[in-house]
Amino acid sequence: MTTQGIVVIKVGTDILNDPLAFSVIARQIAELKKMGFGVILVSSGGVNAGSLRIAMLGGNPEQYPKRIRAGIGARHLLNEWGNAFSLSGCDVAQCYITYGNLRLKGEKENIRGNLRRLAFDPFVVPLVNENDIVSGVEIDKMSARKRRRNADRGDNDRLGRVTAFLVDAVGIAFVTVKGGVYTANPDTDPTAKLIKRIDAKRRYRSGKKNAGTSKNGTGGMISKQNQACICARKGMRAGIIGFNDVSPFFKGEEVGTLVAV
Repeated sequence: MTTQGIVVIKVGTDILNDPLAFSVIARQIAELKKMGFGVILVSSGGVNAGSLRIAMLGGNPEQYPKRIRAGIGARHLLNEWGNAFSLSGCDVAQCYITYGNLRLKGEKENIRGNLRRLAFDPFVVPLVNENDIVSGVEIDKMSARKRRRNADRGDNDRLGRVTAFLVDAVGIAFVTVKGGVYTANPDTDPTAKLIKRIDAKRRYRSGKKNAGTSKNGTGGMISKQNQACICARKGMRAGIIGFNDVSPFFKGEEVGTLVAV
């Protein structure tokens, strides 16, 4: 079997409100691994899962900081992915990291080596997420200026890009509900059309018409566009796609929005 390189699949929060998305994405990841791709999954959804769980227990999610809700939701999110991958004969290895880990050479190299090994493992898929309890402390220490500068990034969109750079990935896909970038917000404008290709040389700013922001996540379409652009400028195949398009995208098919130089 020919090795195809490592690809990173970043899944947004809102898409995981559809229970079918877990199994569909897992099946396609298993297919990619059989084709020789190394695959790393970066999944949002911990905060939303924690909020739902607190509400089910009779509590008020808004009384808990986001990092605590993420900690509560982590087990439930992991269970969903584990159950989905078991249907395809795989399991998941949870990999919690912080940006602080990546600033330390020894820890960074350990993370890189383990992720690359697991990416090509025939039975295991590495599931990357921030260690929210710890990384929340880092976020609290950010200056107000830095917060504003990073406002459009989206924590896990940035994490997807950082992970792709770390393992020298050949491709990255940001999986969204709408499955791409549109000429206007399709939720409010019936004339909105899918943009099949966007220029990776540009920097996209908030306030422009796009496919809308995430209802439950921290990012949005602007965040995904900018992170995808950075990856494309480094030579990766980058795109914003729907959850049915994961395998076709990395096979080179024209799906979703391709971000290219």
